[in-house]
Amino acid sequence: MTPIDDNEGSSRDASDDAEESFDLEKEIKKTRKLRRRKSSGKEYASLISFIAWIGFTIIWLFFFASGYTIFENLAIVFIALLVIGALNAILWIPSAEGRRTKASAISGIGWMVFLIIWIIFFALGFGFYENIGIALASLLVVGLVNMLLWVPRHGDEGGARVSGSGAIGWLIFIVLWLPFADNFSATIYPITFYQSGAIVLISLLLMFMIVLAPWWGKMQISIDGEVSVGTRPKTTVGLFFLWILVLTIWMWFFADSYSLNQNIAAVLFSFAIFCALIIGIWYSWTRNRDEGPESWLSIGLAFAWVITLSLWFWFFADYFDIYQNIAIFLVSLLAMAGFSGANQWKKWRDFEALDWKD
Repeated sequence: MTPIDDNEGSSRDASDDAEESFDLEKEIKKTRKLRRRKSSGKEYASLISFIAWIGFTIIWLFFFASGYTIFENLAIVFIALLVIGALNAILWIPSAEGRRTKASAISGIGWMVFLIIWIIFFALGFGFYENIGIALASLLVVGLVNMLLWVPRHGDEGGARVSGSGAIGWLIFIVLWLPFADNFSATIYPITFYQSGAIVLISLLLMFMIVLAPWWGKMQISIDGEVSVGTRPKTTVGLFFLWILVLTIWMWFFADSYSLNQNIAAVLFSFAIFCALIIGIWYSWTRNRDEGPESWLSIGLAFAWVITLSLWFWFFADYFDIYQNIAIFLVSLLAMAGFSGANQWKKWRDFEALDWKD
């Protein structure tokens, strides 16, 4: 047997490591060269796109600009620059980030292009609030597109996708309906102020139905690891939907026959009935668990206060102006809050008076 020299073995290992290190450096250099080539290509493309924008600007100013105002010409030149920016965003955003990142960047630039075109060429044909509504609606559309891009389609995230679409869609409708309701009434179908409010309420009801639809089967409350509320959450939501529907019917068919104060009274009275039904649904469950509100007296006072306000607005408020009615409302609120607070304070004082030393 030939003895192995430890120094010889270590020298071989060192030479192997040196060769591996040399190969690794080679690969690094190759990778750097490839990256430089790619980067150079992108840089050249960006430079060419910028030169193309300058060329477009020169041609536009020389041949076409005289037929437009200064603001229109600025808008056109700036829009061309934004288009170049969108192309460069696609070019420079790494592929590892995925298509969604590029699409989000393009949607943001597209919104700015739309806003510039609208302000320069179309805004003068609409009022201030109408233009604000269009700007907000377009921004919400961009938000909806990005939400659909980034929220997954499956599982709970899919439900969030549906709920988010419903909520954003309702906001788009509202910011367009509020400024354009009068135009709708004048050109399409005549409606009154209260009927316009009814349309807002029915749209709110539809939005809630869409938002809650993916989670309807999961509406339960777990306490101590056990589901013990039965169908009470669903019944509560159903009653809320019914209350909104009743308000919608009232405002569409009956509200115009009564004064503003009487309509306020109708809303307050319906709200009191809704709260009474909710308390009735949950009362037995809280009593069975020996839990519930600390002061049923305070709840009763709040209920009585809402009923009293309803009677006031229905029978007496029309004899006073708006400022006097606000003053009466504030006095009644302070009286109710003071009485309820005094009752809670008395309970707290009695609690402190107990002999805790024993």
